[in-house]
Amino acid sequence: MVGLISLAESWPEAVRQELVQANLVDAKVALPAEVIERALKQGRIAFTWKTLRSWIKPVPTLPVSAHDNTVLELPLKVVAPPFLARQKEAGKLQKKVVVDDEIPNLFFGFPQPETASPRVAAAPSPTAPKPADTNYYVWDDTSDRARIQDDEVKRGPSAGTRFVAKYATPNEIVSRAAALDGVAGSLIALPDGLMVASRLPSDLNGDTLAAFLPQIFGKINQCTKELRMGELNNVNFTVGTIPWKIFRVNSIFFAAFGRAREPLPTAQLAALAAELDHKPK
Repeated sequence: MVGLISLAESWPEAVRQELVQANLVDAKVALPAEVIERALKQGRIAFTWKTLRSWIKPVPTLPVSAHDNTVLELPLKVVAPPFLARQKEAGKLQKKVVVDDEIPNLFFGFPQPETASPRVAAAPSPTAPKPADTNYYVWDDTSDRARIQDDEVKRGPSAGTRFVAKYATPNEIVSRAAALDGVAGSLIALPDGLMVASRLPSDLNGDTLAAFLPQIFGKINQCTKELRMGELNNVNFTVGTIPWKIFRVNSIFFAAFGRAREPLPTAQLAALAAELDHKPK
């Protein structure tokens, strides 16, 4: 439940005037959690005024509005905090319950709830199933140097040990990524949206995809900054039934997408992303 007036701070003046005339200043909006979760994944929460009015409690007496088709954006700073608090509270109620690996993690790299089952470091077993997404390409907090963080790889005592010791060209990276099981295509783009290398199906426009990669990443990164969660380093999402994974490696973007209803090999993709980091170690 969120106060309607707190959502309307940047709405058109005509709609704000309607709130006053309809005595909705003190009304509350019951935001459906599932709908808000999908919107948060897209980095923008926006609905028509007609849809929002159907969620108002108590139900407004105004049956029809001249602004019903107006799309209104809800401020992340108002909606996200109670949503995250609700998620955290739900986690506390799931003690001793194994969390399904297919449940989406909205903010990658963010600390998991304290009620999650603790992991025990052990040598990897060839028959044991691997979690769906445990490897992330991240930066060192003090040097902006990329590294691989894998909670299932037992690190040696040497602080200088690196998971990846050699570099590869962009063409090699996209070729090896496209050859992985579950990957339908991959591409690498510059911050200005220019294509560097790609291995894509013939029906996709690589230049268009490359142009949007920095925009997708940038908008989600803006949300994490507003939530004071720090810099975003990688993101995954699903469009329809197609999974996507985008890594930012220094000043370039490496993305891969899979096939319908099939998981992406995220650990292998993270390792390939690390090979793009050509900073001196």
